[in-house]
Amino acid sequence: MWPMELRRSFPWVIWRLWTNRNLLLFDGKPFDPGILVEKIKSDVEEWFLAQTVIEEETKVLARDLVDQNVAGEVISSVLWKAPPKFWVKCNVGVSWSKRNKLAGASWVTRDDKGLVLLHSRTTLVNLKSAEEGSFLALCWAMESMASHRFQRVIFEVEDVILVGVVNRPQAWPSFGFEASEILLLLSDFVDWKVVKGGMESNRGANLIAQSVTNDGRFHSYVASHHPLWLNGVFESERVSSSS
Repeated sequence: MWPMELRRSFPWVIWRLWTNRNLLLFDGKPFDPGILVEKIKSDVEEWFLAQTVIEEETKVLARDLVDQNVAGEVISSVLWKAPPKFWVKCNVGVSWSKRNKLAGASWVTRDDKGLVLLHSRTTLVNLKSAEEGSFLALCWAMESMASHRFQRVIFEVEDVILVGVVNRPQAWPSFGFEASEILLLLSDFVDWKVVKGGMESNRGANLIAQSVTNDGRFHSYVASHHPLWLNGVFESERVSSSS
């Protein structure tokens, strides 16, 4: 059995050998084996350090979600709840296809009575990960809400990391770019909240997003009210939110 340090270095060994081979063949640049080994070690250390940081940040946020209500409202609810009067709630749905490197994204905007005002769907392509899809879907939803001139918006998403990045950016330094982009978009609103939703409370938006990855409905659109084929879902949520 090879040592753990050597086994976990294989991807970077292959990558560095490949890139140095190309530099030698196409640019005529030789490489020093000793320097190559040091670069591989550095790559491996940086990668595993980054994974440790992300894991620790996730644990911190998980504790926060249990112990406190970050920026007003983060703890996910089981059922969909209507926003306060003069606010709208925008549920953001995402469905990731690893095979096709794309995601279906949707948003559904409802008023304090639980009535759907608008909903939309789009396809996000050339994605590297599900996390990138969640980030881009939230940015797209925020841009859409601003363009429709909603001023007080609660954005409900399932991605716990995005909720933490927005509400406690100082605790998530490795997501500085995402935090700055989202906070810039949020500056267009008079008031806002980004809260954690669950699968049940986000069901309608998720089903619309899944129509991209499951049914191949790739065209984008914006429409008033909710989709007719999901009438039962949204009517049930409206009734339950008012009871």
